[in-house]
Amino acid sequence: MENFKPIKQIKVSDEVAQQLRTAIFDGTYSAGDKLPSERELIDSFQVSRTVVREAIKGLEASGLVQIKQGATGGAFVRALTFERLSGVCRDLFFVGRLSFEEICEARLIVEPQIARLAAFNCDEKHAKALLDAHLHEDDTLEYPETVELRQKVHCLLADMSGNRFLAAIAKSMLQLVGEINEELDTDTDIIHPVGLHKSIVDAVIAKDQDKAEQAMRNHLTDFLGRLQKIEQEFRKNK
Repeated sequence: MENFKPIKQIKVSDEVAQQLRTAIFDGTYSAGDKLPSERELIDSFQVSRTVVREAIKGLEASGLVQIKQGATGGAFVRALTFERLSGVCRDLFFVGRLSFEEICEARLIVEPQIARLAAFNCDEKHAKALLDAHLHEDDTLEYPETVELRQKVHCLLADMSGNRFLAAIAKSMLQLVGEINEELDTDTDIIHPVGLHKSIVDAVIAKDQDKAEQAMRNHLTDFLGRLQKIEQEFRKNK
């Protein structure tokens, strides 16, 4: 069994849950595996039954484990599904097993194609919505509203693509980046100044698919640079 560390922190159940998450992410426990019993976890962590149960409930709430009742029951590791992908990836980022670069590499594959499709499908109604979203990006700097405003152009483009699966993937990645930066308390004007979407919006409204695709690629490359500086500072001070 995993050689867990005794818990000495104030939020004991959170520390227990974090060590269990790490064991799952490391592959110590795979999908379908049963976590150690309550008694084994109590002995390993040197904590109370209440603490262990709170930790397991937290893992269940995040979708990492499923609780089964009965003689053969317990906490079983769940397979990752699209619905739980964003939450789990957020956890992976904060334990150092996922980077902004990896997230943006995925976005660079998906979102330029979305911008191309959006340019092909753009009509007067879409154009008005894009211009309105771009105009109101600076309405507030309060979380989480500011994140939603700066992401709205991306969300509109995803819907305009006409491909619901691509749209769902793009929105999941947007949600992931937004949640991470909200937790990091990143200054919105540093990570994503107002006006960065103008070239994308202009190209999509002009129905220029090549320019829309390239503008999105340029935007995400620039955005990655900003994210990497933020992540470097976070990792250095952790």
